[in-house]
Amino acid sequence: MTGTTRELGRTAARLAATLAVAAVLGGCHSEHRGTVASPPKAAAPQLTPAPGVDPAVAEVNRTMAYGVPLGSSGAPLEVRFDLAHVPAPGETFTLDVAVLPTAPAPVLRVEVSGDDGLTVTEPDGPVSFEKVQAGTVSRVQVKASSATAGTRVVHVTATLELPAGAETRSFAFPVVVGAPEAPSDAPTPAPATGKPAKR
Repeated sequence: MTGTTRELGRTAARLAATLAVAAVLGGCHSEHRGTVASPPKAAAPQLTPAPGVDPAVAEVNRTMAYGVPLGSSGAPLEVRFDLAHVPAPGETFTLDVAVLPTAPAPVLRVEVSGDDGLTVTEPDGPVSFEKVQAGTVSRVQVKASSATAGTRVVHVTATLELPAGAETRSFAFPVVVGAPEAPSDAPTPAPATGKPAKR
């Protein structure tokens, strides 16, 4: 009787295990079959930013160019740039600058300067924003000019005055002044090599 009881116990255990595996496989198969039977859904166009994202920030990230970070500062912010057109030498142009903090701060300070050959007329000093929040955008319009053609660099230094201390991050953005000259299509006349005709 003891052997029979043991054998029945083993059989019941094997049966339970088999049923459990079958149930798992059946569930997987059912899920797979449902997936295959369902027609693929077309991805809906992203017409609005993700919940919780400021539309102004989404627009900046979509349309403005990254600045080149200088140094190894890990200050919690990013800077984007936008230049509408290639300025001509001597033309005062407007460069849009957007600062995107990823941490709240009582004060955000932005300073703008140019390299040799680039004159920044606005802003004429640091620009401050108070009570900035993470996930927002603070904008500065820079007006500058270069007397001669060439590549100039705009420097932007953004400082977050945080409770634990100030954190600063610097960025550079190249500006090409003056469109490159188009090559002339007119052929250059060859010098005359023939002898003058005799009369």
